[in-house]
Amino acid sequence: MVDFCLDTLDDGGASAIADRASAYITDKTWDALVTQHHRRKDCDDLAQLARRILLGKEQIHEFLGRSAGSLMGFLGRPRIERVFVQEIVSRVPLPSDVKLSTAARALQIAGIYVCITGGQDLADCACLKDVLKVEGQAQAQKLILGSVQDWRELPARMNR
Repeated sequence: MVDFCLDTLDDGGASAIADRASAYITDKTWDALVTQHHRRKDCDDLAQLARRILLGKEQIHEFLGRSAGSLMGFLGRPRIERVFVQEIVSRVPLPSDVKLSTAARALQIAGIYVCITGGQDLADCACLKDVLKVEGQAQAQKLILGSVQDWRELPARMNR
């Protein structure tokens, strides 16, 4: 997996990430992110923030599901209806889901970039570990390839 990441980012992926980052953050912020000072901290902070975003998304869904189930209980509906509504509502995609997931994934990809450009051993990269833990190796490879491709194609999509 480490070789795959290195190959993908060496094949123009790293420059695509750096180029596209400037569309969302200032050059000053990007430069600060990838400086040697920040690299000493590896990508732990980015990984932690990505985890918090994804956990927050799950918590929002759980809260809405419980609230809907409670409302059904307040209305005197049978337990099976309350459980059914709670499960449905907790799984219905929200408009913010895509943005939150995208932000978390962008943080993880940026963290992997920081580790690679900082000479960090990817076996110790917190962002890569999180992606592998949650997604598995095959899905992580797709995510990394897809992210690099998305970052490359983003200017054309934004113009549409």
